[in-house]
Amino acid sequence: MNLEGRLPIKGLDDTYVMLVRRVNLDIMNGRAKATLESHAASVKRTVRNCQRYGKTPSIPVRGPMPLKDTIGMGLAVEMIDLSLVAKGRINLKGYIQYDTMRKPRATYSKCWESSPIGVLEGSSFGKGMNKSTMTACPSQSATFSLFSIGAETRMGVQSEADKPVHIKTVIALLRMIKEDAISQAGAEARELWKVGAAIAVAQMGSLRGPEVFMLDLAGIRAHIEEGRHGVVPDSPLDDGVDLFDAPHVYLAMIGQFKGETGVREHLVAVASESKSGINVRWWLEKLIQVREEENCISGPAFGNSFGEVAKQRDYNEVLRHFLTLLSEDPNCQLIMKDDDIHKNYSFFRTFRKTAEGRARAAGLDSDIQNAMNRWKKVERAKGRRPKFNMVDHYSTVRDLMPVTWRYSYVQ
Repeated sequence: MNLEGRLPIKGLDDTYVMLVRRVNLDIMNGRAKATLESHAASVKRTVRNCQRYGKTPSIPVRGPMPLKDTIGMGLAVEMIDLSLVAKGRINLKGYIQYDTMRKPRATYSKCWESSPIGVLEGSSFGKGMNKSTMTACPSQSATFSLFSIGAETRMGVQSEADKPVHIKTVIALLRMIKEDAISQAGAEARELWKVGAAIAVAQMGSLRGPEVFMLDLAGIRAHIEEGRHGVVPDSPLDDGVDLFDAPHVYLAMIGQFKGETGVREHLVAVASESKSGINVRWWLEKLIQVREEENCISGPAFGNSFGEVAKQRDYNEVLRHFLTLLSEDPNCQLIMKDDDIHKNYSFFRTFRKTAEGRARAAGLDSDIQNAMNRWKKVERAKGRRPKFNMVDHYSTVRDLMPVTWRYSYVQ
């Protein structure tokens, strides 16, 4: 009645009614069982006590309820249905993640905001950087929040994120790719050099897969000579050590980054060579040479001769090929034979997680990791980050050298 303005029809609405019941169960599951039992016992006790001396219990009336959907039941029904029919990617049983099921809530909220009712709710309360908006959107109701909590509790969370590798594995990968590229010729060799450079960049820059393919060839070329003749100071990881003249090289990335709007160019200064022996400057210079052979001096650093950006899945195949060779080497214990390489390793997060692990092992605090990984200290300082031109951006990057250089050096 609340959703369709009529009673359910047997045979026609059986699935519909089943979905409503599932939503109700998830709403109940949104509270701890002990909490529900405690509230129920308190209500019964209040009624008994009031009967003893003739008082009407101070409990809000239980009805009649309004004949409309004020709690987001319709949206919840659609989300439950999605959890049953969406293509599962979590396991062989075909289940989906709760994060997939909850996506319609965001869409519904945006549709509400742009509706005649939502437009009239434009007022908000603000204090400092915080802002709160009063809304009657059913997807923001307390009952719908309980449904969301209950559904997530019932479904659970099963992550299939990429695994990190040992830094010795990264070194071995670069060595194997270099040896294979030297033995090859033409396009095959050039692709191997590119994959090797991508691995070095991802590890030293602590980059996610998509960010690796945002590297800008012209930006790298423009700054490749900077920091070439630097000298590593004594105890470079100590606080207060001047790293201005330390050997470094710049990663230039262009694109739309997570948490940003519009297209920006980022420069990140990293150590020319890490403690473990990853010479990212050498790999970047090799990348520039390879791209020159393809008559490319601008555009994506990792691309083809037509100026098109490379596909992550192609690089993943090369990465997994060499990881498989490592797992099959009886003298190498870096990758176990029973490890599911295709499932557990890719450019998307493997090298990012490896870099984070190295940073933690070196004792670098979370502020340094955040500054390196997401550039929070630059982008979120004093509100929104302005659009720097390259000169201003370059000087800001040099200011961040003590942070980004240390992070990359410990790799």
